Amino acid sequence: MAEIIIDPVTRINGNARVRVVLDEAGNPSRADFLAFGYRGFDQIAAGAHIDNLLPIVSRICGGDSLFHQIAAALAVESALGVEPPQEARRLRELAMWGQLFERHAVSLTVHSMPDMLFPSSDPGLRNIISIHSVDEEVVKRLMTLKSLGTGVLREVGGRAVHPVNFVPGGAVRDIPEERRKTLTDRLNEAKPLLIETGRLVKLLLRRNEEAVNSLGVEKTACLALKNDRGLTITGASLLAIGPEGEALGTLSPEEAAERVEESNADHSHVRSAKLSGVGEVRVGPLARLNVNGLYGSRQADEELEEVKAQWGFPLHRSMIGHVARILEMIHAWERMMELLGMPAGERTRYELSPSSGRGVGVVEAPEGTLLYDLILEEGRVKKLSITAPLQFNLKALERSLLESARAVLGGGAEADAKAVAFLETAIRAYAPCIPCGVH
Repeated sequence: MAEIIIDPVTRINGNARVRVVLDEAGNPSRADFLAFGYRGFDQIAAGAHIDNLLPIVSRICGGDSLFHQIAAALAVESALGVEPPQEARRLRELAMWGQLFERHAVSLTVHSMPDMLFPSSDPGLRNIISIHSVDEEVVKRLMTLKSLGTGVLREVGGRAVHPVNFVPGGAVRDIPEERRKTLTDRLNEAKPLLIETGRLVKLLLRRNEEAVNSLGVEKTACLALKNDRGLTITGASLLAIGPEGEALGTLSPEEAAERVEESNADHSHVRSAKLSGVGEVRVGPLARLNVNGLYGSRQADEELEEVKAQWGFPLHRSMIGHVARILEMIHAWERMMELLGMPAGERTRYELSPSSGRGVGVVEAPEGTLLYDLILEEGRVKKLSITAPLQFNLKALERSLLESARAVLGGGAEADAKAVAFLETAIRAYAPCIPCGVH
């Protein structure tokens, strides 16, 4: 059977390629997402003291470094039966919203904005440089938003990449009052840019209706953290829902870890993951929205009503994930403002006494649910298991790829530049993170 290879897939986090297998009639019969890397961090962490675990797992992925740190810290605290101080929980959440804000800004700007602005252009023109040539202000605006998220992360985490402020048991230091005010002022200045960018993303997707309706309409089960106040990225149980929004079960982090089932693939180092009793689930911004139904913050929920009126609910079109990203950025902005406005606590850290136990930590990383399952023995890692967002999303991503391939390659059509761009666009709607997926 003939194959079509796209190598490399461009404008994603990490290195991957695509293989589309054609049947005898020249129609796509299978689509594989091929990603390779060293899955060694479970072995690298074995024997590590809990004081050294966070710097180790942070190196899995620079862009998601904080989320790996916090998931690991939560797992350690769960194993030792410790609840960090309230102020530490606030600082962690503030930093995570900052990194999510930054990651979504990069995904929308560098990775996906060229697809939305120049869907049919030559591949050499579909990039951030071409956008800058056409409309310099759009790029400046989006880079300003990216810089804002980076600034929050740097201030709260101590560094913009591989933060140093968080440890099992809490945080090393608080934010001085004057720095809180500086961050608040910067956030206030960025609000008009954020709202305007949200309108731009929605407008571009309306103009690209063909892509929205062709690049994956995956009616799948969804998994995300859920609480009563709205969308959250830490400190809650998980909820799985069916394709029509029906509840399939609430799971504690420990229950979720017990029910994760991983499968090796013959074409990738990414091991696909599903939940026993539920099956395949999709995670990420779209899944978080479907699970929670609202954001729980005024501006984001007002924008959401327009989205629901346009595309219905639950939302299953993969390309609408870009809308979910910008709405999460608006929610993150509102939540960061709220956290910065809270009175500072008196304590940020509890000292831990190394002992033995098992713990699970779950956070919502930008690309979806990230789960750490940890066994400690006298304060050292005996076993570590990590389940990353791409593992949950792999099967849905490949089905979206196959659906997209059939739309542009059916009947023996050649894989010209436009067809290749179409398939890459389908992948970027998931914003897959290869380093996290192969860890």
